[in-house]
Amino acid sequence: MLVNESFLYRTPEVIIQCTFLALMVAATEVGFHLGRKFEARTPDEIKSQISTVQAAILGVLALLLGFTMSMAVSRFEVRKQLVLEEANAIGTSFLRAQLLPAPAGPEIAKLLRQYVTVRVQYGTAGNDLARLDDLHTQAEHLQTELWTQAATYAQQDPNPVRAGLLLQSLNQTIDLEAARWAALQNHVPESVIYVNALVGLLASMQVGYSFGLNGRRNIFSICLLALAITLVLAVIIDLDRPRSAFVRSSQQPMIDLIHRP
Repeated sequence: MLVNESFLYRTPEVIIQCTFLALMVAATEVGFHLGRKFEARTPDEIKSQISTVQAAILGVLALLLGFTMSMAVSRFEVRKQLVLEEANAIGTSFLRAQLLPAPAGPEIAKLLRQYVTVRVQYGTAGNDLARLDDLHTQAEHLQTELWTQAATYAQQDPNPVRAGLLLQSLNQTIDLEAARWAALQNHVPESVIYVNALVGLLASMQVGYSFGLNGRRNIFSICLLALAITLVLAVIIDLDRPRSAFVRSSQQPMIDLIHRP
């Protein structure tokens, strides 16, 4: 069964992005008003030191965002690679099943075609948890049938190499289904996302505070900073949502198997 995901991954991305963008602008305004409050009492040499702190906080934020982006991209690449590997394993099993005489060979090939259809539906089911669970159950049932038929044939086949090769590729197919199931739920730790958001808000507040100490805010710079940080976090969250993201792993290798003669 798929576990229910946390608030961060159940909430629509647009709501998260708009909320965070508003919080970024609000944090900058809070920092600006604090800066105006202490403007007259802050010597010029302290103001220059505050600029150094501001640069340091922005540097920490850049490091965190880069690190988190790397985590999200690596998980995305793993999911994409697993699709290709599973398609290759199923394709190999299908070719080896064609070497078996009737009725075992055609029956196993038929089951493999049904299995590919289920796996394609699984990859395109989106965020429908009930359907994903149902497709996962169907896949497990087909795996049991495939293995039972292949094992039964292997016990009767005088040529152990032919049956052994089929069992090997079927075993890999089953393992890769489990790997994709695990990769589907392997997110960037939610606490890491929250730390990025918190540091982003602190950086915005620090920028606003620096503007306040100088007595004037720069609306363009404030909006640009808030938008840039929001967009980077949005990409990170999107890459880390394998079922409902705008950028998803391509299922084309599996789809190609359906149309294979």
